Amino acid sequence: MFAIATVVASGLALGIGTAGAVVDSSNQIVDQKDRSIEAIQSDTRIDFVPPLDGNALTREWFHNGEAAYKIAGPNAEDWRGHITIGYQVGYPATLTGRLKFNYSTPGLGVDLGSDGATLKLEGLIPRAGVELEVGFGPGIQTVECAGGDVSGAAGFLRMSGFHGTVTGVVGQTTIRPFVKVVSSSGDAVFTYGRLWSI
Repeated sequence: MFAIATVVASGLALGIGTAGAVVDSSNQIVDQKDRSIEAIQSDTRIDFVPPLDGNALTREWFHNGEAAYKIAGPNAEDWRGHITIGYQVGYPATLTGRLKFNYSTPGLGVDLGSDGATLKLEGLIPRAGVELEVGFGPGIQTVECAGGDVSGAAGFLRMSGFHGTVTGVVGQTTIRPFVKVVSSSGDAVFTYGRLWSI
């Protein structure tokens, strides 16, 4: 089965201002209010590792990187939007024609008992599930690793150790990382990084 299990973000940080990272790619547009919206991809590193399942048809990797945005122009500090870091996964063929993607969010709760309040953490590894009919290939699937609502003239989202696997793929797997910035009024800008293949 062709499966993407992009499930572990071992380090995630959201910041304000510039991060001082090495820029891999950037792109910008001008919105209806004459503000420049720039999407920036920095410090991208994808490390391919031998698959933990030992299957010759599995590809496994860890993704590190930074997604940033900069707004310039009138009232830049009032800008609001959403930033996403992710990648596209390209494959030449699958064995079953299906894609399985797993992701879920951690849960935090409080148990109230006779001994007082107890903090309860559940599902610390992000997971969710969806299975898609993608055909036998070739094909490209988009995976959004992390994202968040942002505001102000600049900010960044940093990710470390995001884990991905593709199973049931015949031939080379190629990954193209991207950063997407969408304003609250719907203006969108994407920047794409270099190709990583195994």
